[in-house]
Amino acid sequence: MRARLALFVVALACGLGALPARRAAAEDGSCQKWTLDIACTTSTPRIVVGEEFTATVTATNLGSSELANVTLRLRGDQGAPCVSGPTAGVTVLVDKLGPGEKKELSARFRAETIGMARVLGSGRDSLGWASGSCACSVEVVGLMAIQTDMTDKAADGADRGIFKVGEEFLYVLRIANDGGTSATPDLEAVFNLPRELEFVSGSGDGNIKVTGSGQNAKSTPFVLGSPDQKAQITCRVRVLAVPASQFVKVRATIQTTGGVMLASDTESTTIR
Repeated sequence: MRARLALFVVALACGLGALPARRAAAEDGSCQKWTLDIACTTSTPRIVVGEEFTATVTATNLGSSELANVTLRLRGDQGAPCVSGPTAGVTVLVDKLGPGEKKELSARFRAETIGMARVLGSGRDSLGWASGSCACSVEVVGLMAIQTDMTDKAADGADRGIFKVGEEFLYVLRIANDGGTSATPDLEAVFNLPRELEFVSGSGDGNIKVTGSGQNAKSTPFVLGSPDQKAQITCRVRVLAVPASQFVKVRATIQTTGGVMLASDTESTTIR
């Protein structure tokens, strides 16, 4: 989300004879302008409470004169304390900012309450000729109700719960937005395999892809719409060895891209 509330302080050097630069501008008929644009963006528009997000403030010199010692600030204003620096926020001093030049400052913030989390950005040069401020926000939702179901199947999709060394088979994970009143934030499915199995390939509904190696795999981000949208993700594995108990257990975790776990499921398979 992007919001901009920029205050432009424009000093006109025509006829203001307090400084030599002003006198020179008045004599040749030119007009100097000090204009600082301040804009703020966030890394995501919507997150789950407890997650972190990045906010970035950008200062752009839109005037005709160089600005000196520009102080750029970012601070959490509403339910979003800074976690990548002092709680009050972060600051950077820009020695010189020429006409048309930009400077960015980024920091991470944590969403502590459900609703809107807001971050404020500001910039000001040392003489006070140019300054500006802005605000950006993210929507913070509570933990979503996610329903999952995972089963093992033969490579051809048949129901068969016993597999041999060297054989490949599937874990099919079904996920649903369980009656939610709104769409989920970006989610991802993470598969953790025992040492007797290894990841081969994976796929999912729509544009969902699955990548990994060894005993770990993860899907690309996806969203489940309200109230009951479903998705299916398939993970293909290969049997490397027979465990002592002849049973292996695979875990699939549904989490936000920020790492907040929303649901998990396990499936046990017989290896002989």
